[in-house]
Amino acid sequence: MIKLIDIHKQFQNVIVLDGINMEFKEGMITAILGPSGCGKTTLLSITAGLIEPTRGEVIGMESKKSGFIFQEPRLLPWKNAEQNLEFVLPDDIDKSKKKQICSDILAQVGLSGFEKHYPSQLSGGMSQRLAMARAFIVKSDILFMDEPFQFLDLKRRAQMIDLLKNLWIKRKPAVVLVTHDVQEALLLSDKIYILSDKPATVVTEIKNPMPFSLRTVKNSEFYKLEQEIINDYLLS
Repeated sequence: MIKLIDIHKQFQNVIVLDGINMEFKEGMITAILGPSGCGKTTLLSITAGLIEPTRGEVIGMESKKSGFIFQEPRLLPWKNAEQNLEFVLPDDIDKSKKKQICSDILAQVGLSGFEKHYPSQLSGGMSQRLAMARAFIVKSDILFMDEPFQFLDLKRRAQMIDLLKNLWIKRKPAVVLVTHDVQEALLLSDKIYILSDKPATVVTEIKNPMPFSLRTVKNSEFYKLEQEIINDYLLS
């Protein structure tokens, strides 16, 4: 388990995070939901160890292997799809095995036949699928996701959410998902932390009552909970 204890973050005179306490458990997807600009990405970066908090402590990240999916794919433009995947695989795996591993996950994300294509030759949705393949090809203990579907249209976003669910269910790493989209949070996460505007505090913690397989926008319980979150916490 990873714990955030009394996390504060201040940039010059601006207080961004004001006493954040959270827990991220193994085998669970946890969403951090809040308005744009409230400090969600900053909190994610602190949890991942990319930046230091002004005050507070992150416990449990020691020796954890992390993976990342960002708002933009962040692929290496001088490497093709296969090479972008091979780049993150351990050096002790032989070349033929690497090719097989890459081929398998490219098939899972619907990119078979695009092994030699460079990022500039892929569409936005294809690039994001490749970025997701890169994150899951390594057996990470925890996966950090920073609004990875933000720039996709509704159809592509739905496809990517289904893809993520299919990839996650096979290995179930801990996932921390940053989003400002209530539907994304409910479709994917087991637990949702809702943040206030900055200086951000935790407004509430919600456990998703819907089983993973029943999380769909067509579920009446889904719609009811979505409206409760919007009306009680995001519009109040």
